[in-house]
Amino acid sequence: MRCPAAFPMARSTIPRLASAAPRPNRLAMLNLLHTKTFLTVIGEGGFRAAARELKVSPSTIIEHINQLEEDLAAILIVRRRGAVETTPHGAAFVPLARAMLETAARSRTLIANAPLRIAASSNIGTYLLQPQLASFQANDPCPTDLWIGANAAVAERLATGNADVALMEWWDERPGFSAQTWRKEKLVVIVAPEHPFAKRAEIEAAELATQSLLGGETGTGTMTLLKAKLGRVSGQFKAVGGFGSTEAVKRAVRAGRGLSIVMAATVVDEVAAGQLVALPLKAIDLAKELKIITPLYLPSAAPAARFVARAMEGAGP
Repeated sequence: MRCPAAFPMARSTIPRLASAAPRPNRLAMLNLLHTKTFLTVIGEGGFRAAARELKVSPSTIIEHINQLEEDLAAILIVRRRGAVETTPHGAAFVPLARAMLETAARSRTLIANAPLRIAASSNIGTYLLQPQLASFQANDPCPTDLWIGANAAVAERLATGNADVALMEWWDERPGFSAQTWRKEKLVVIVAPEHPFAKRAEIEAAELATQSLLGGETGTGTMTLLKAKLGRVSGQFKAVGGFGSTEAVKRAVRAGRGLSIVMAATVVDEVAAGQLVALPLKAIDLAKELKIITPLYLPSAAPAARFVARAMEGAGP
């Protein structure tokens, strides 16, 4: 049984959109906008004043109040002699309404101040991402939390919700995510300055089979790319793994232990210093498409979306 109204409604009460009295709607979630309108009407002392404050029409104010009363199944406001008064139900709702809006504001602040969690594969995070991240931080107040690791671990962090955006050397097109090509990074053969190939302008793919080919971190997709581009020739390579990282590979190449194939961006400093020589493969366009990945349906105002937008502005060819 419905509780009776605290007092009879006067003829000057709020015009309702429907003639029926409010009915309980226990499945409805209270609308924060309607709640704000309610508090504004009380604070401004009237509907027209509230409409001016919120920059909406008086009919919109009435609609908001009517809907709120429908959701709560109670009359909240009456109008008497040009002024508004809260009913007992309305008076009881006022502190709760304020708490709702304060909680919503705190929630927004908490989320807005949370760091943007970026996960990047080792080569990208070490050699390519830092200038991009510095540019983003110089123009966006969002704090960032960067995690660098193996490609497979980066994918796992994104899939389990422990990263908001990922940058990887490959992506397996798993559902639920949006991947874009961030940049196309050229691969080069690196040799020590004393190596017989160092004076060459380029190298034939078949010549790689005559040398020890040093491999760094597993799971970067480099060998998969070589197999796709070079076919059966790649099966003749004398691959030597276990170095674990591009840095370790570069030092091994400098020591004369063999040659390697790496992203050109990872050896810029060593080539400039004359510590390594970078050579292209003859007649073969060897490049990786580096991916930037986020969950699908990311809100456009989310920090991850802002980061991706800025990253794509400076994306390479």
